[in-house]
This record gives sequence, structure tokens and C-alpha cells, in this order.
Amino acid sequence: MRYVNTFVISLISLFVLDFFQVDNVFIVGTVLALIVVGVMLPLLYTVLLETNIDKIEKFLLKNKRNPNFYIIYAMANRLDEDVRDVTEKLLKKYKSPSRQAMYKIGEALYFKDIPVIRSQVEQIKNPSYQSYYQAIILLEDGNINGANNVIEKISSKWMKYALLAEREKKLNNLLDAKGYAEKAILHSKGLQRYLLHKTYEIELRNH
Repeated sequence: MRYVNTFVISLISLFVLDFFQVDNVFIVGTVLALIVVGVMLPLLYTVLLETNIDKIEKFLLKNKRNPNFYIIYAMANRLDEDVRDVTEKLLKKYKSPSRQAMYKIGEALYFKDIPVIRSQVEQIKNPSYQSYYQAIILLEDGNINGANNVIEKISSKWMKYALLAEREKKLNNLLDAKGYAEKAILHSKGLQRYLLHKTYEIELRNH
């Protein structure tokens, strides 16, 4: 619907420019660019920068027909069958090895399927995310020292605190885990904040 609105607004703008005999290519291009930015900016802000959990959830539900958005909602709200179904749709739609690996690892993290993460982690192109997943594998293997070495090199604060929370859970230090989880949420934004908030809300509710 958002893209339909962009098309309609752009069409109307072209009619207006034509009516006033504005035929300068730069002006026309600038107007169209501003329209696209104006329409897309709220979406990008919600996806990347929003911190209000309720607003993010409303956005996800409004865009639930888009599997890239609905997978976040399904994972955050523990909808197991939806996670499987939507992941399958995404794997059928996107064929590049890096995107396939991203979706497979996302599902594997959700279901704690470490062998799948291990088999796919080298396909991840983003170094930060690759290190993040490698640290998770080391934690699941019980290699705390190895995980610590990887965690120290990660610059992203939300990733670092999320991994520290996982480490403390493995060590059964649940109060410390909760403290790191809160810091991970504090340093995250957009869809990532929503996913962390909802995940920790369930996992650490009673601690």
C-alpha cells in the first residue's frame, strides 16, 4: 500500500508540474526524490530507529503480509509454526547464499539448532554478525573463554551485551544476565529492539 501511495502522489505531482509548465529535469527529479523520501522515511525510521515497542508492534502487524517484517513478529511472540512457514517462504523467495544463510540462522537461533548455525555461519558477509553467531556457537559448546575472546572484539554494543547475557545464562548467573539483557535493549533500536525486548520479556520474566 505504501508503494501504491508513492506512485499516486508522484503521478499527481507530475500533473501539477505539467500544469505549471515546469519542465526542468532537475526540478522534476528533486520533487520526485522528495516524495519518495517523505513516504519511505517513516518506514526506515520505524525499522531502524524507533524505540517505542508498541509503535513497532503496530507497524509489524500492519505489514504482516510482508514476510520480512512478519518473521520478526512471529519470532518475538513465540509463534513456532509461523516462524517455520515464513522462513520457508523467505528461502523460496531469496536465493543468494548470504540471504539464505541469514534466514536459516535466524530460524536455527529461534529453535536452538546449533548445527545449522555452524553450517551456515561462513556464508554471512557482515563481519559483526558473523562474529556474533560464532560467539553463540562457542557459548553453546561450553567454550566460555573462546566466546569471551570473540565478544571482546565486537564493537556493536547491543551485540556485546546480548552475548554477555547469553554467557551469564549459561553460567546460571540470572541476575547478571538480566542486567546485560537490559543494556542490550537500551543500545538497540527499531526491529532489533522489539525482538530483544520481547525475547527477554519471556526468557527472563521471573528473574
